[in-house]
Amino acid sequence: MDISEYLPMFLAEAREHLQGLNLAVVRVEEDPADRETVDEIFRAAHSLKGMSATMGFAGVAALTHEMENVFELLRQRKGGLEREAIDVLLECLDALEAAVDAIDAEGSENLDPAALIAKLQRLIRDRDAEEDEAPAETAAGSAAPDIEVDGPVVVVRATLAEDAMMPAVRAFQVLAALGEHGRVLRSTPAEDALDDFSGSVVEAWLETELEAEAIIAAVSAVPDVASATAEDASVAAEAEADAAEPEQAGDGQERAGTHAKKSASSTVRVDADRLDVLMHLMGELVVHRTQVESLVSQANVPGLAQAVQDLTRSSQALQAMVMQVRMIPVDAVFLRFPRLVRDLSSKLDKKVELVLTGRDTELDRTVVDALGDPLVHLVRNSLDHGIEPPEVRAAAGKPETATLEIAARHAGGNVEISVSDDGRGIDPAAVARKALDRGLIGPEQLEGFDMRAAIETLFAPGFSTAEVTSDISGRGVGMDAVRTTIRELGGEVVLNSTPGQGTVALIRLPLTLAIMSTLLVDAAGRPFAIPLDRVERTLRIADHVVRSVAGRAMLVERDNVFPLLDAAAALGHQAATPPTHAVLVRSGDARIALAVEQLVGQRELVTRPLPPEVADSAAVSGGAVLSDGSIALIVDCDALSQPPVSRHETMARAA
Repeated sequence: MDISEYLPMFLAEAREHLQGLNLAVVRVEEDPADRETVDEIFRAAHSLKGMSATMGFAGVAALTHEMENVFELLRQRKGGLEREAIDVLLECLDALEAAVDAIDAEGSENLDPAALIAKLQRLIRDRDAEEDEAPAETAAGSAAPDIEVDGPVVVVRATLAEDAMMPAVRAFQVLAALGEHGRVLRSTPAEDALDDFSGSVVEAWLETELEAEAIIAAVSAVPDVASATAEDASVAAEAEADAAEPEQAGDGQERAGTHAKKSASSTVRVDADRLDVLMHLMGELVVHRTQVESLVSQANVPGLAQAVQDLTRSSQALQAMVMQVRMIPVDAVFLRFPRLVRDLSSKLDKKVELVLTGRDTELDRTVVDALGDPLVHLVRNSLDHGIEPPEVRAAAGKPETATLEIAARHAGGNVEISVSDDGRGIDPAAVARKALDRGLIGPEQLEGFDMRAAIETLFAPGFSTAEVTSDISGRGVGMDAVRTTIRELGGEVVLNSTPGQGTVALIRLPLTLAIMSTLLVDAAGRPFAIPLDRVERTLRIADHVVRSVAGRAMLVERDNVFPLLDAAAALGHQAATPPTHAVLVRSGDARIALAVEQLVGQRELVTRPLPPEVADSAAVSGGAVLSDGSIALIVDCDALSQPPVSRHETMARAA
């Protein structure tokens, strides 16, 4: 059988198991008494070993097998493993992740596990030496007692699908699922014979108080299980002895099989590329729907308007469902941070408690995929620059253990993700001195250099406050990379800090990138689209006073004054007619009045990226095709407060 067709599935499941193992190992280090996590580690490791062996990746299988022997120590020791053992396990997981990446990129694992296996075996020998020194009565007392049955026993049979490619792994998962709902007395195949299993039926005798339906549902949730049955052990014995009633047994299995298929179909693994194609087609449907709506306004056909309204309602429901299918929890990104914080805090000799909030907040898959690196930069900066060493915190009257919180929540049509710490905060004076040394500011700017100026300077390309560069942070690419990536995603990043108390970095992102709600406006005789989540309100310029302050036009509204930018000039064009309206937009942590020639109305647009030479030369982040075939550029609201010329000048000074 050609197993290459199963490689994508192997890669996806292997990465899931490795991510789970990283998180579980860190969790069990903090709480060795967490038996549930220990069992989770065994299930993930055994599944990964079986999958790797089936696919022919011997190095991954051998290393994982040796790791299982160390994981066995977790079951035997109430106090958990020493830090050295945890470090070795995490080193093995890093090697396995690299091997999976190599399999994905090159088709081979490129893994020599000998050195790591030697480290693992050394850990086991050390533990065996400790046990040899233990009193004889302790060893004798650890012998397993005879199995006694105290409750009801059911016989569970799981039939694997004909095309199940890893029966050994699926058999293990079936027994593991049963183990969570009772006590497995015996099974076929036996637990020690799972690695060689190649059949299609898994049978187990389970001591449990649960109903048969609950057991069947648990088994049916295992991938590749086609059907499952569960019946009282005494009934099963009678059925086996009475061969005259096969039809009844067949009927029972058919009923259970129907239930199993219903449960198994609750989730389906879909290739991400197919979701991308589906979203693209949905976007095209939105464009065509808009064109039809435009044509209806010019036609006089009885019943056509109502038919188009029905079409619009149905397509909007379909659009919402397609977008929902693409949503995944932000926990997919959060899972990497317990391990990251553990490693960095150990390297920096700092005590840090990580708090993860809003892990089930959902976000578009494309956004989640791109969110990892910016968050890693922010976490590294907090640990390296923000959080103080324990002795410094104690001297300042703070707890020696710092708190680092990563939180996510929905806010209207956006998702807000914050990274906050209770560290030293940002020191504007220190930032000013560094900026002066780098030539980013002049001596005359030192006196009025406040927190807002310090925060904006931190985002300058190449800027860093670190005295010595390291592999953790301080190479001057962190905050600039964060802002650039978040802007490319159509979002914004804002920093707030209080000296001595801590810093909060807030990332605000759209729920999805493909279809955007916008306010369509005309500027310089061309259509432009402003993201609706950035629009606060619209104003008639004639109803307000416009003054010139230090050579800049300012729009006065009640007690507020806003910079008034001509949209045509800001977007790189010459105005065709005088502007009549202003759109008040949020740009970073400021608000700007954008003067436009005409307000067209709200539109849902399918966005497309622009070539770099276009995106870098004007305050635009993308484009969209309108119903009449023209192209509307998407306004980059954050770039409005920093015109392209000044951005290039800043980069030149930093270089």
